[in-house]
Amino acid sequence: MVVAEFIAEAYAESSQLLPKRAEDRAVMRLFIELCGSTFSYFPLLRAEEDKDFDIALKTLKEGLVNTDAFLKHSHPDGPFLLGDKFTLAECTVAPFVQRCCTILPAFTGKSKSSRKPVDPLDLCDELGLIRLRKWIEAVNSRPSVKASEVSANGMIESTTRMLERFAAMKK
Repeated sequence: MVVAEFIAEAYAESSQLLPKRAEDRAVMRLFIELCGSTFSYFPLLRAEEDKDFDIALKTLKEGLVNTDAFLKHSHPDGPFLLGDKFTLAECTVAPFVQRCCTILPAFTGKSKSSRKPVDPLDLCDELGLIRLRKWIEAVNSRPSVKASEVSANGMIESTTRMLERFAAMKK
């Protein structure tokens, strides 16, 4: 985050990643701090027991609800955290959002247990998180985010290798 802020400040004249108002910069930093970890999918992927999976899913849902509330409070209409301005908050969280939206549907719901597939956008619909869904879609469709995105196959392959390494460490 420190390096990202430095770059945004160094190129502030040609970029609007850092808001001009101190209040907006504080909101942006608070969003990164409080909501950035919402899109962590590892607890769901690493859950061996159904009860651990259920706990991880509950935690994810709570994080999504809290993030939706933060976004509504910050700027009800969006699509981004501060309205129509794409900020460093989106830059910082975008890779995690992309991966969460690709990895969870690809890796959940495929085991022999009764676990259902987990898709963050479906969870937004299920929980009525309209503002969060709008934000996720805006972030994922932003040209600069798409240009820096790892392909879905690349994400799935690297996650598969990582899970294989984790499994090998248990032996």
